[in-house]
Amino acid sequence: MQKTVLVTDDSAMIRRIVGQIIQQLGHKVLLADNGEKGYALTKSARPDLVIMDIEMPVMSGIEATARIKSDPETADIPVIIFTSLGSEEDIRKAREAGCQGFLNKPVSKEALQKSINAALDTGQAV
Repeated sequence: MQKTVLVTDDSAMIRRIVGQIIQQLGHKVLLADNGEKGYALTKSARPDLVIMDIEMPVMSGIEATARIKSDPETADIPVIIFTSLGSEEDIRKAREAGCQGFLNKPVSKEALQKSINAALDTGQAV
């Protein structure tokens, strides 16, 4: 069954590459280039999964994730943080905001696919 995945990242290259992988998995892709747009699109389109960068203009991925998870309409949507930041502090903040998974850039295609599949199958990322 086709699922919808929202990729929220300020890098057009990352959105394109991750979007292609998601399409290869047979899913629909939505794209947003900052956290504010990502949150708004999550509310309006209700994707099955959100892949969220941390450092973005307008609204950070941490703030967008916290808004998604605190909103009763979107709280059940899994969020995977996908970032070049990877300190223990970043991971702690992402978990506190409500993300289910944390992937560091660069990530292998296989690891990204595994995390997407796990999140879509069970609602929990690996």
